[in-house]
Amino acid sequence: MHSSLRFALALAAVCQLPMALAAAPANTPAPATAQAALEAEWQTYITRSQELRKLDQQQLRKEMKRRGLKEPLLPAYTKEFGFETEQPLEWFTSTEGKAIMEAILSLQTPTGGWSKRTDMTKKRKPGMAFGNEKNYIPTFDNDATSKQLTLLAKAYTATGDKTYQEAFARGLTLIFNAQYPNGGWPQNYPLVGGYHNYITYNDSLMVNLMFLLRDVANGEGNYAFVSKEQRALAQRSLDKAIQCALNTQVLINGQPTVWGAQHDPITLMPAKARAYEMASLTSAESVWMVEFFMGLENPSADVINAVHGAAAWYEATKITGKTWVRGEAELKDDANAPALWSRFYELGTNKPIFGDRDGSVHYEIGKVSKERREGYAWYTTSPAKVLKHYAKWAKKYPRA
Repeated sequence: MHSSLRFALALAAVCQLPMALAAAPANTPAPATAQAALEAEWQTYITRSQELRKLDQQQLRKEMKRRGLKEPLLPAYTKEFGFETEQPLEWFTSTEGKAIMEAILSLQTPTGGWSKRTDMTKKRKPGMAFGNEKNYIPTFDNDATSKQLTLLAKAYTATGDKTYQEAFARGLTLIFNAQYPNGGWPQNYPLVGGYHNYITYNDSLMVNLMFLLRDVANGEGNYAFVSKEQRALAQRSLDKAIQCALNTQVLINGQPTVWGAQHDPITLMPAKARAYEMASLTSAESVWMVEFFMGLENPSADVINAVHGAAAWYEATKITGKTWVRGEAELKDDANAPALWSRFYELGTNKPIFGDRDGSVHYEIGKVSKERREGYAWYTTSPAKVLKHYAKWAKKYPRA
């Protein structure tokens, strides 16, 4: 068995990745020395993840033991974070702002991150879990961790309280630690297994971290306090993330298209997540990456090519003269409707595909159960905004 294949299988076992995907390395075999260095880098990553998970668990266990608890207490559940996160600087010096920031600080894990769907208006008590959902502590999903770090930067700028600065530094280090050697980020870190370990574009996860790193690297505005070392590390991390985005953009017949909602960290190919989220090209999640690329100053030739490829794919796959209402079993004719895109497209054919909770895949929305038609956004108009932006951008950066 080739060493790269052995390593992929070992990584699958350690990270709990699906075997079939992990067993097919994305690139051709590297020279032995380069392969050994890569394997060592991945092993260091995995070992660090395991150590940091123990760190989170140990603190909670100590608190539970002191309080005589057999199970951890759970913080209150909420869909977002329990408060409006877009706040002016003066809010951070208000009574409400100080209380909420104190609660946020208390819910930061020992490893430096935060959970999602957890009420962050209430301070964590000893023996209480750091988040409401077991498999999402800590996570980058649903704006978690990236949003808290944005708030901490604003809080420090507003108050000068070094507690915020220190908490920000811990969270930033978590982002650096969580980044895969290939530049992507898993949904959760420390790793928890399953599709949570995939490089995640869904819910703008990758892009949220990339925007944050861009701002930290620039060191302006609310991030003027970051050290030169932190800025340099942020720029290095961002450069790796950009390269990962370029490497994961799916090629069809040699032409760049868009991205999947999540990608296997070894093969870099789109991967299946929940039963109704197929390995596919995804129109909505790719919007954020194209927008990020178009916002880069002095984009590289690879980035320019990536944007042109994605725009061409959007043009080729758009649906016109149709509209869809969530829950409906078919598209309706509407000559005045804006351009529409299916959320998922079959790899290799560009046919719209739709999944269901039983894992079945369909080519017609009407074949999907009513529950999933009502509970999931199967079509989107968001790429239209990208194409509008692209029309201006392409004049400045024409296709070579």
